Amino acid sequence: MAVSGTHDTVLKFVKDTFPEPASTKILDIGAGQGSLSLKLKQAGYQVCACDIDANNFKVADIECLEVDANGDLPYEAGTFDLVLSIEVIEHIENHSGFFTNVNRVLKPNGKYVFSTPNILSLKYRLSFLLTGYGYSFGPLEPFVRSPAEQHISPFSLDRYTWMLSMCGFEIATFRTDKLQSSSKIWYFLAPLIRSLAKKRFGNSPTVQRQNSKTALLGRKLFIMASKRGK
Repeated sequence: MAVSGTHDTVLKFVKDTFPEPASTKILDIGAGQGSLSLKLKQAGYQVCACDIDANNFKVADIECLEVDANGDLPYEAGTFDLVLSIEVIEHIENHSGFFTNVNRVLKPNGKYVFSTPNILSLKYRLSFLLTGYGYSFGPLEPFVRSPAEQHISPFSLDRYTWMLSMCGFEIATFRTDKLQSSSKIWYFLAPLIRSLAKKRFGNSPTVQRQNSKTALLGRKLFIMASKRGK
């Protein structure tokens, strides 16, 4: 269900970080019908997949296990060089448990890449200011549990930095798939935003990331986290 261009951005991220595909083992969490898994396999990577509905997976020569991302991942510790969860994290509740599970199945110094709608963009900020809802995160119906269909977790880079740090990760880098025209028209506010943030919260790397060009203009965030050594 990823929008156009998402998988291409992920594939470039993966190739930039793991240029030797034959020796790289990847887990694709929330694999859907298998479009990204197939692209990775065709690029030469070793690929395993899992999804909340494994019957929906369409790639015959890749194993896909049925897994609820809010639960345990049925893989041995230290199995993968890279774990992906593309357009998944905004659908789940138990982020601490999920990140801890991802950390467990990664090899030492392994990488975790995920994508999520960018709630730091100027488009999102304006929408939230005017309506109380940001784009991609509309109203939720009480008592309706449909995690695959609803975005329930709108988190910022600051929030992800903290959650990942509590689960054995640190953010290595991040990028976006597209700079939004609907955010660009408000980019003249960037110097004011950064000045106010610096005055109120200081100028740490975390504060700088919150109001970077990528954060203010990006449509989606693609975050790479590194497993910390013990």
